[in-house]
Amino acid sequence: MTAEPREMSGESPTGRSDDRAGRVSRRFAFGDGRIFHEISIDGAIARSSIATDGSNDDALSQWWRGYLRGEKPETMVRRNLRSIELFSGAGGLATGVRQAVRELGFEMESVAAVDQDLEALKIYSANHGTREIVHASATTLVDVQVRGTRDEARFLYPPEPIRKGWESLVGTVDVLLAGPPCQGHSNLNNHTRRTDKRNELYLTVPAVAIALKVPVIVIENVRAVVHDRIGVVASTIRLLRDQGYEVETGVLHADRLGWPQRRARYFLIARRESAPLPIADVASGLSAEPRPVSWAFEAPGSVPEFMTEISDYSEENRRRIDWLFDHDAYDLPMSERPDCHRDGTTYLSVYGRLHPDRPAPTITTGFMTMGRGRNIHPTERRGLNPLEAARLQGFPDNYVFQPEGEPVPPRRGLVKWIGDAVPMPLGYAAALSALGPELAT
Repeated sequence: MTAEPREMSGESPTGRSDDRAGRVSRRFAFGDGRIFHEISIDGAIARSSIATDGSNDDALSQWWRGYLRGEKPETMVRRNLRSIELFSGAGGLATGVRQAVRELGFEMESVAAVDQDLEALKIYSANHGTREIVHASATTLVDVQVRGTRDEARFLYPPEPIRKGWESLVGTVDVLLAGPPCQGHSNLNNHTRRTDKRNELYLTVPAVAIALKVPVIVIENVRAVVHDRIGVVASTIRLLRDQGYEVETGVLHADRLGWPQRRARYFLIARRESAPLPIADVASGLSAEPRPVSWAFEAPGSVPEFMTEISDYSEENRRRIDWLFDHDAYDLPMSERPDCHRDGTTYLSVYGRLHPDRPAPTITTGFMTMGRGRNIHPTERRGLNPLEAARLQGFPDNYVFQPEGEPVPPRRGLVKWIGDAVPMPLGYAAALSALGPELAT
């Protein structure tokens, strides 16, 4: 760090005095043109800093705005933490984890990323410096068979790595990240929900972790994953506990961590040798009032042109947008909706306009489509563009969605990579639960 703070503030990120004596807390101070940040976990403290933007916003807003500008916290690096991610997508979960790792005083070294979307893997590698990208199903990595479900789940024999060269990774990886496909669990899936065969991919995560002897595991999914009919979460917990892991589970809400999006994800976090921090303790220590949508759209940095392109709406949808603004409205009445909605719909936010002074609803892969959510810009007569959705998801402005030598990404890919991502604050909080105990070592 380039300078020492004059005095650490005892205020919470919301500006209120905070006397809670929780296991996790954070504080800020200003000095010499910088914001100084402390995160305390069970009394152990990590310090980092970034340049202040000079605004009058509270410290947490300035800290996160620096993150969105692409600033890397200055800190004393203790050592590297080697990571592998399964079902990696374009790297949303890793982005939040990497930010927490840096603030804790470590550096994340991406050993491998595994996904069946090759273009997403290229984006992941371009941003995280990944040594090996594996364009294959996670089921090809290990030899494993599981008998029984839930509390009866058992490995028939110890899982073993079968991918060429991966035997050298045994005992060398610090953390395994994973976001198994969630469409089979989603409440928006009205066809195969709870029984989708993709749900079983969840069980490849404990198999890979055990085969490679990875001591720390972070798995994220939709909240409804716990209702899967074959009990993949309960089975995973049983398999991990049988191998000496301690497990924490819980739901994290982005807006309750101060972020301008109401998105929630279910996390399963496991550690050997020492327990993860309870997710509730982390959420309590990081709790803050949510920033509004307008905050997320302030002062974006320089980005490629394709990140600011907007949808070319039909004449009918342009008329609907005009109606919202002409009537200073945020919800489209039934009389202005398509005929198929006029007999009633449970998706009342569809065709809606974002409230500038509230957090956004969950960003999905339909964020550029008026009929797939509340996706109209709060102050301009248009829909969201990829940059705005990416910021709401917590991707910094310098995140590379067009790796060097690759063509401009197709819109269908871009909206998928952004809409499917885990918002940065959720990965950040999960990383504190998983890796916080490392701070004391």
